[in-house]
Amino acid sequence: MNFTLIRIWIWRILTGSRFKALLMEGGNLLKAGHNVEALDLFRQAVRGWPARPEGYQGMGDTYQAMGLRPEANRENTIANALMALEQNPDDHTSRINLARALHEKGMAGYAAGHMDQIIHKFSKDVETLRLAAIIFRDNGNFSRAADALRHLVYLDPLNTEYYDNLTLCLTKLNQGTEALTYLSISKALSQVEKDPNDLEAVEQAVRQFVAAGQKQSALLLVERTIGSSSKPNGLYRMQGELLLSERRIPEAEKALRQAVANDPTDLKAHRMLSNLYKLRGEKKLAQQHQELAEAMEKARKSGDPVATEMAMVRLLLRSGKKDLARERVEALKANHPRDWRGPFLEGLMAKSQGNTNQAMGFFQAARRLDVTAPDPHIEIARIHSKMDDMIGAVSEARQAVALSPRDPEVRIALAEILRAHGYMDQAIEEEELAESLAKRGAK
Repeated sequence: MNFTLIRIWIWRILTGSRFKALLMEGGNLLKAGHNVEALDLFRQAVRGWPARPEGYQGMGDTYQAMGLRPEANRENTIANALMALEQNPDDHTSRINLARALHEKGMAGYAAGHMDQIIHKFSKDVETLRLAAIIFRDNGNFSRAADALRHLVYLDPLNTEYYDNLTLCLTKLNQGTEALTYLSISKALSQVEKDPNDLEAVEQAVRQFVAAGQKQSALLLVERTIGSSSKPNGLYRMQGELLLSERRIPEAEKALRQAVANDPTDLKAHRMLSNLYKLRGEKKLAQQHQELAEAMEKARKSGDPVATEMAMVRLLLRSGKKDLARERVEALKANHPRDWRGPFLEGLMAKSQGNTNQAMGFFQAARRLDVTAPDPHIEIARIHSKMDDMIGAVSEARQAVALSPRDPEVRIALAEILRAHGYMDQAIEEEELAESLAKRGAK
């Protein structure tokens, strides 16, 4: 015979309530050390009356007696929260604690009911929204979970966990297109987290954000990656591009100038700076960066890797990046030991450091390697001009013109030398001819 059932029946008659009967008999069993039987009765009380705190209190006391402190704390949290809410239904902290503990207990349905009552008041609180998303998801309410996750993505747009969960919820709701968008963002962000120096991964993540209409998230990603990356060169250009698209001109200029300071050969950054200065009406600066970009583009399109390197070294020297220029020159010499441009670039390096005699030796070596190249003649002419050797300067410059008569830059170099030594009429004539050749070349 089951004496527990008989005692419950008796308690029910005496109290007029099955709920009270379960609590009374559970309490007696707990005092007698029958913890498992007591726990079963308190569970029945909770299942039948989940909004009453007494059943949870009984379970908490029983778990404590069994040495299960985490479980006891959870049950006591539920009981205390329910009692606090009886006194003040607007006690949001107690309701959040209650929802969290109910979810941990496996009562997602009841937890969701409590989150439903307060979620609108915490639309900007990350921890509450995160809890709500988990509870709604585990309760099968994917629509409410997705709403909470959209808020989370807005508040913390670089957390891949939110995108993964949002993808899951949207998939459950058969919203495949939106789910794919968030899945793509999640994958791109995960790759950036693995390697902040992976510029392609950052660019991919930025593209995904922009495609989803989240430019501010893209900016936040770039700014955060700049802080954690050991190679931020291309990141400043991306930052500048995003800021420029938002018409945040001063900030865009700062980022793009940093980009070209770090890497003077960044073609895209120069083009963006040119566009930026055009917007501000600063024609001279716009033209300067446009010309730099065009020179690099021309070199790259020539199909001649040495010509490209030559253009890059010139640009690096002009930007004061002598160490980077030296690295490129050494690599070029190693790969093309018989090319005249190797010693020619060494001459430019020596000239930039004020070593005129050494520079002259390199330019003469370049001239011997290729007697048809005008550039060594031009640089030798400039050195002669600096030394007030007018005859030597003009002679070398005219040899350069003879080798490349239709090159505007060569004629401009001759004009500069002529002007420096007082031959104004001839200088003007060369400048006009150079301008004419440049216009023909542009057509």
